[in-house]
Amino acid sequence: MSGKGEGMETPVPVRVKGVYIAEHTGAHPAPVVLLEDEQARLVPIFVGLAEAISIHHALMGELSARPMTHDLFVSVLESVGASITRVLIDELEGGIYYARLSVLGDSKQSEIDARPSDCLALALRVKAPIEVREKVISASSIDRSDAERLIGLDKFLE
Repeated sequence: MSGKGEGMETPVPVRVKGVYIAEHTGAHPAPVVLLEDEQARLVPIFVGLAEAISIHHALMGELSARPMTHDLFVSVLESVGASITRVLIDELEGGIYYARLSVLGDSKQSEIDARPSDCLALALRVKAPIEVREKVISASSIDRSDAERLIGLDKFLE
């Protein structure tokens, strides 16, 4: 965090609106997660297909017959008495988002650098709050008309 006072900026609560596919002419379809704040601003975060499916399953409350990686991680944390307390997407540099996973264990709060896609998949599973710094929302939010061109992941996978 470079600017004075940036570290003190109050994070903005967001919700995962959904998982979509962005199709661009001449490019491969790209999975994207849309985050939405209370002002209805939309923040697109491009993720890998496996992470998109994991996030989508968590959003829908679907469980696989065997634990997937994000389910395993939650189980491991629980088995050692730790829990995810929040996710913060705090930086956007060169088109890459950076996030932190806050974990509480043994009365100690820790922040772990992690990919936003993993943070979102985990937060949804444990119903932890998801927050984004205002500067990230301001720099990356898209118009609702851009979001209307996205295809829902379910529809894409049919």
